[in-house]
Amino acid sequence: RDLRWCPIFSNLKTLVLNEWCVVNDPSALFRILSHSPVLEKLTLQLAKYCPKHAIGMYAIFDVVEESAAIPKHLKIIEVQCEMVDESVCQILKLLKTLGVKFKLKRTK
Repeated sequence: RDLRWCPIFSNLKTLVLNEWCVVNDPSALFRILSHSPVLEKLTLQLAKYCPKHAIGMYAIFDVVEESAAIPKHLKIIEVQCEMVDESVCQILKLLKTLGVKFKLKRTK
């Protein structure tokens, strides 16, 4: 809940997260990334439905500042979702803006 006190995950190489870390405020995702210095693969499992209030919040997010939080070892972020809607597109745009390689995988 309060990620300011998040520990350093110095051995974490693979991580799976769901939409909670990007829907309301992507700073949670960047906090976790900044505390995972050797992370190589991140999987974001997005629910079929992401709330509409998530759309547009990335426009005001300072991506330049947060790009420093991305671990140098992170090779790819796999985004898994059933359907690509506007909120998923916003997340993909954010990743692209940050220069992060990602792979979109549709699930059923």
